[in-house]
Amino acid sequence: MKEIGIRGVGMYVPEKRLTNKDLETMMDTNDEWIVSRTGISERRLAGDMTTSAMALEAAREAVEESGFAGDDYAFVIGSTATAEHACPTLGARVAQGLGFGNAYCFDLNAACSGLVYALAMGESLLKSGGGKAGLIAAGEKMSALMDYSDRTTSVLFGDGGAAFTLSSEPPYHRILETVLGADPSGADLVRMGGSEKHGTAEDRHFQQEGRAVFRFAVTKLKELVPLMMDKLNLTPDDRFFIIPHQANLRMIENVAAEMKIPMEKFVMNIQNYGNTSSASIGLALAEAVREERFQPGDKLLLIGFGGGLTWGAMAVEW
Repeated sequence: MKEIGIRGVGMYVPEKRLTNKDLETMMDTNDEWIVSRTGISERRLAGDMTTSAMALEAAREAVEESGFAGDDYAFVIGSTATAEHACPTLGARVAQGLGFGNAYCFDLNAACSGLVYALAMGESLLKSGGGKAGLIAAGEKMSALMDYSDRTTSVLFGDGGAAFTLSSEPPYHRILETVLGADPSGADLVRMGGSEKHGTAEDRHFQQEGRAVFRFAVTKLKELVPLMMDKLNLTPDDRFFIIPHQANLRMIENVAAEMKIPMEKFVMNIQNYGNTSSASIGLALAEAVREERFQPGDKLLLIGFGGGLTWGAMAVEW
C-alpha cells in the first residue's frame, strides 16, 4: 500500500497576549502560582476572530509550503471542539477561504487528540480514495469557553490554529506508525458546549474533573511513548523528538524524569501559548520547524490525549 507523508506545516496565533500578570488583575492568582503548577507564562486570545479564521491562516501557510494547487486537494478535514458554527463546518470555511472548488470537507472532534485523529483519517483517505493531497486544519478558540473567575481552568487555555498538508507524492515526511484509542467510560470528565442547556453558563464554560483528567494524561503519556519507541525500535540514545499535547509543562517534566528521557527530546511551547486543545501539537511542531530543530531522518512522536477520553500517537520520519 502506498505511503503517505506530511508535505506542508502551518501555524497561526493571535497577536493579543494574556499574561499571568494580566490574570492577577482578573482573579485570585499570581504568576508564581501559575508557572509553578503549569509552566505557562502567557497565552493568546482571538478576540473577535473566529475559530475557522485562525485555522485558515495556518492552512494558507501549509498549502503554500506544499506546492500543490487548490484542485490537487481531495479533502479538507477540520479538527476542532470550538467551531463557531455546527454548520458550516470549519473544514468548509477553510476550503472556502482557500478557494478550493472540489475538495470534500468535514470536521472531526476528538478534543485534544483531534489533530492526531485527523491526520490518521487523512492518511487513510489518501490511501483508499486517492488524490494528490489532503489538508488537515485545526483551530481552537478556547477563550470563548473560559470563566475568568475560575482560576483552576481559565489560566490553562489559549487560542490558535495549526495545519498540515498530506500527500502520497514525495517529497514528504513519511508517516510510519499510528495508534488511536479511547476510554468512553471517562466521557463526562471533560465537558464543553452543545445544545443541551443551550446558552447557560453551565453549558458555555469549559468544565473538567481536573485530577482524574491529569491522572489519565500521565498514564497515557507513559504508555504511548514507550509503545511508539518500541514500534520504531528506538533507544534513548537515538535521535527522536516527542511532541505531546501541550497540557501541562510540569506534568511532562515529571513523566520525562520518570521515563529517564531528557526534556531536550520533548518539544514544548505551552509556556507562550497555553493549552490550545487540538491545535497544540501542530503549533509545537510548526514552531520547531521554523526554528530548524529537526534533521532529516529524525523520528517525531506526536502524542495526543484529552476529552472523550481519547488518545492518539503518530510517528513521522522527518
